[in-house]
Amino acid sequence: MEREADSTIKGFMYQFNLSLNEILQSNGESIILEGIIEDIDKISPSEVIAIQCKYHEAVDAFNWSKVYKPILQMLKTYTETSVSNIKFVLHAFFPGEARGDKTVSIEIIKEMLNTKNEDYICNYIAFIKKTQNEEIDYLIQKPRKSKEDKKKIVDYYMTNALEPACDIEEFVGNRFTFRIGKSYDELEKENIELLEQVGFIKKDIEDIVYPNAIQKIATLSMFKDDSERKITKEEMIAELQLIKKTAISRWTKELANYKKLLTNRRKQLSTILNHNYRKRCLVFNPVDIENFDDEIVVFIKNFVDIYCTKTKLHIPAVICILGYDKEKIDTLVGRLFQKEIEVETGYRGSVFYAEAFNRKPGRDLQKDWMEYRIKICGDLSDSIDAINNNKPDDIFQFTEHLPENISIQDINVEMLDVQNFDQIEFLLKMKDEVEI
Repeated sequence: MEREADSTIKGFMYQFNLSLNEILQSNGESIILEGIIEDIDKISPSEVIAIQCKYHEAVDAFNWSKVYKPILQMLKTYTETSVSNIKFVLHAFFPGEARGDKTVSIEIIKEMLNTKNEDYICNYIAFIKKTQNEEIDYLIQKPRKSKEDKKKIVDYYMTNALEPACDIEEFVGNRFTFRIGKSYDELEKENIELLEQVGFIKKDIEDIVYPNAIQKIATLSMFKDDSERKITKEEMIAELQLIKKTAISRWTKELANYKKLLTNRRKQLSTILNHNYRKRCLVFNPVDIENFDDEIVVFIKNFVDIYCTKTKLHIPAVICILGYDKEKIDTLVGRLFQKEIEVETGYRGSVFYAEAFNRKPGRDLQKDWMEYRIKICGDLSDSIDAINNNKPDDIFQFTEHLPENISIQDINVEMLDVQNFDQIEFLLKMKDEVEI
């Protein structure tokens, strides 16, 4: 399972790199990521190039069955579309295959169309080879098919010789390209060279520009609206020119120089971390952090000892934990009390009071005493409103997404989407070494 998971992530990273490559090599086209047609849609006034990406690093030898599904998917789209200017590209990496375009013959397409694979017949071939049988056509159009439905469809296609409703020769000759792409490392190297060609300094590319380009591709790919997933080469370059922080996320974690990226990001954070009088808010999603419930108390204790310990200068930090309700907060407060850490939660009984959450702690400078040194809340609307009404100077974002209702206007937001407290403490200068 671990190998499969690693392979899946590498596949996403390869597609992100291919997307970046297509953007950087474009010439006025708009690129839609996770496109309307395929993984990458490259749109110009004269044509649409729909690119599907497949990464087969672990495949020892190529055989045509590995690409039946993507080619049949494209054939289905080609059969059903009324748009005449779409061209299809299957971009795939197979370690043993020579780079460049690979010929797909009519005979190979016919072999695919005669497959006995039940899912391929029901999901693709039934739309490529049209039937006049009303019962079978009704079953084909059903969004959810029972085993009996599928059996009837398959039996029908296995016993009836139907011709494709599309022009296979036109598809193979003019509308489809099967491209064997470069390896992951080769594609990454080419992207770095392309970034250098458009004017970025090589050191900045490795430390800031390239990681942020990959993160930008990942972020765009997740938007629901098609228009939000669209970008041009000029827009990408302009955005990258403005970014001065190293991207730290679940995606840049997969880059070979990730430890160096963490070190650079730590240096970038030094300035604001070295200021004593800062209102800081740390936002966590427990789902994203390894062993969160087991390690959060130790982390808070260590954080308080460094950043909330100077009675005269420090301000209690806010720890906002997404998904935490009052019961979970109370449990955490009890554990922290055993570590001699007093907490403000804003709750008085079962009711949350913003004025209690945002009140200043009592202090006795002679005794070096502060009433409380940390605030803890969840992401319920009243808690977020309290944060918005007493805005922090900095938000340290240890999650991919902040709550939609949290205001970041006039706030310095540091996105640090890492997966364990070891890396968090390293970034926040709470420890000097980190293991990757």
